[in-house]
Amino acid sequence: MLQDQLFEKVILQSKSYLTWLHLYFQGEPFLNPRFLEMVKFADQNKIFTSTSTNAHYLDKVTVDKILKSGLKQLIVSMDGITQEVYQQYRVGGNLEKVQKGLKLLIEEREKIVNNYPRVILQFLVTGQNEHQIPDLKSWAKKMKVDELQLKTTQVYDFEEGSELIPSDLGYSRYIPSGDGKWKLKKKLENKCWRMWQGAVVTWDGQVVPCCFDKDASHVMGELKSQTLMAIWNSNSYQAFRNQLFMDRSQIEICRNCTE
Repeated sequence: MLQDQLFEKVILQSKSYLTWLHLYFQGEPFLNPRFLEMVKFADQNKIFTSTSTNAHYLDKVTVDKILKSGLKQLIVSMDGITQEVYQQYRVGGNLEKVQKGLKLLIEEREKIVNNYPRVILQFLVTGQNEHQIPDLKSWAKKMKVDELQLKTTQVYDFEEGSELIPSDLGYSRYIPSGDGKWKLKKKLENKCWRMWQGAVVTWDGQVVPCCFDKDASHVMGELKSQTLMAIWNSNSYQAFRNQLFMDRSQIEICRNCTE
């Protein structure tokens, strides 16, 4: 997470046009002891706040803080309805702990008659867990989550196939190409709405184009020395956007993307 002073500085600089802040990128946000203070600061500046968690830290103390923070949306990743299946993807995870924490949050939210945070249960559909979808739907309804999202899984080196690719291709980003290989289901077009909708900031203040740039290979600028607006309108950012229009396949992070 960004250092507090830098985070607050960026929020104050951009609050006139920043509407949605998703506080999460390749890590567990609740590991940061000041995370909910950052949420509260953004909420006080009238910015919609959202985050995504593995839900291993939803104890009574944390849940109380969540409900007071102003957090508007909480995505809980739970990719299995039994421990055996869950731990295949969430290695080292404890399904019982996740379910107890989620139940506690929803119950405490109901007690104070609060609509927030809106709870989204997210399930990455793989070849290992797709058979559990009917049971998952029943459990989600029983738990009273606000929304259940069945999400397709990104697979590295998908061309050779993978046990993570579901047999029901309706839940897959990939389809057989007819020669024993696999290909993206959707044609890679030379456009991307994400380039005009938002950006991603890494823990140390680097701005990258989107969440597919997991290793910060395309740094557009640094918030420690530049404003977000200056980075957004910079020559490097405009050049990157223009490359999307010309030939998106030349950008490595775009080759396994279905947006």
